[in-house]
Amino acid sequence: MPLDLYNDSLALVITTESDYNNARNLANYILKMQLSKCVSLSKIDSIYCWEGSIEEAQEVQITIKAKPELLDHLIITLKKKHTYEIPQIICLRASSSAEYKEWLTQPF
Repeated sequence: MPLDLYNDSLALVITTESDYNNARNLANYILKMQLSKCVSLSKIDSIYCWEGSIEEAQEVQITIKAKPELLDHLIITLKKKHTYEIPQIICLRASSSAEYKEWLTQPF
């Protein structure tokens, strides 16, 4: 691994919302609560099993970049504010460049 990358310097949290408006509202709330400095939204097609049948839906994938020490608070917030009954919440530890880590960890 190149020397300018820092292991576990950020947490990536991936979730989905039913539409762009819900995703945007959730992203703005996360930013206002200072749980992340950057949230990305992407329109996706999802195929999944729900209550015994295969479903298809257009959703918005939300990727949240956060400091690892904010992860617990971020997950609690997602569970409270999400519109889904069972929201997808996937957490990954990631490496980043030194410059990105510095920006991410600076005070809001």
